[in-house]
Amino acid sequence: MIELLGWASRSLVFLRYTREFQETRKIFQNQLSRQTSLVYQETQIRQALILVQNLLQSPDKLEAHLQRFSASVIMEIAYGHHVTSEDDPFLRIADKINELTAGVGPQGSNIVDFFPILKKLPAWFPGAWFVRYAKESYPIYCRMRRYGFDEVRKEMARGTAKPSFLSLNLEDLARGGTENEGTENEDKLERLEASAFHLYETGTETTSSAVHTLVLALLLHPQAQRKAQEEVDKVIGSGRLPDFGDRESLPFVECLMYEALRWHSPAPLGIPHQLMEDDVYRGMSIPKGSTVIANIRSMTLDEKTYREPNTFFPERFLPQPAGFGEPRPDCVFGFGRRACPGQHLAEASIWIVLATLLAVFDIRPIQDEYGNDVIPPEEFHNSLTSHPAPFKCSIRLRSDLAKRLLA
Repeated sequence: MIELLGWASRSLVFLRYTREFQETRKIFQNQLSRQTSLVYQETQIRQALILVQNLLQSPDKLEAHLQRFSASVIMEIAYGHHVTSEDDPFLRIADKINELTAGVGPQGSNIVDFFPILKKLPAWFPGAWFVRYAKESYPIYCRMRRYGFDEVRKEMARGTAKPSFLSLNLEDLARGGTENEGTENEDKLERLEASAFHLYETGTETTSSAVHTLVLALLLHPQAQRKAQEEVDKVIGSGRLPDFGDRESLPFVECLMYEALRWHSPAPLGIPHQLMEDDVYRGMSIPKGSTVIANIRSMTLDEKTYREPNTFFPERFLPQPAGFGEPRPDCVFGFGRRACPGQHLAEASIWIVLATLLAVFDIRPIQDEYGNDVIPPEEFHNSLTSHPAPFKCSIRLRSDLAKRLLA
């Protein structure tokens, strides 16, 4: 289905392991390594503050505010663009991406995934909804992918472009002396265009889903929320908000983040892989060309790895005797040379939001007409990513001091 929609074209996630894959992945590794990701921390802190201010003004719009946060961080990193209004064209693109993604459905849920020959059906054929959907969606996708790329090139020509993933790579290309040299240069430009949009389209939804899951975890597990707040108060005090310099001093907050990722991964089935040659796994013969789907949710709930895996217990990652010394769920970011190159960037965005929320807000259940807490169900919706079903909660300032800090 992804191939039918044209999303696999030059997208790092879906490229075969070729020279193009290696060169494309290098683009990401150069800009998104653990060390180079540090330059984006100012953006992440600023957007986390905007998020909590928006939640203070309209706490009933939780999902929309989380979506705006993740889209704003990624678009500023990818394109150097600052969101200035709710009608920002980049935000509209983010909304459209979510709409198109939801229409695809979970991996393996479409018959064309199992019988690729069906993609050759004409759009009018009964039951060929996926052909019609792709035909309608593909030109929209192409326009979205091109928009940010064209805007950055215009700004570079005017001398007004801000440093970003795309502008820095375009500058490197220009310094290489191939800015206007034929087919090879056009190929590199297309690769940069696709890479910047890939960062935008994948980073926005997964980060938003992960933070949304964290908020639900805080709501359903108030004891973990209180313990994390106590740690934040002890380390940071009352005169400022958290920043990345506090991260190593907040081990329980770190554990809380990883436990939420383990509890409900944003991508519970990861990305499908295809075998490049025949293989044998535990006595099972798997022929070349087979599609293999990694059940990440099963891995993060594996009883051989995690004690009482269905229990939300952030301390499990702490060394004994404080915890179980269990491994962090790195599998949620993929595997090997296919692992997510933006892992460090994503973790930083999730962490700064969590730490800031804990410092200023209490997240509690709403109450019914009789004063009883209304606890939402642990329900998730799945498409290419997994995110909590809409739920209501009370988001209130912890103190007048927190209000002054935000002001």
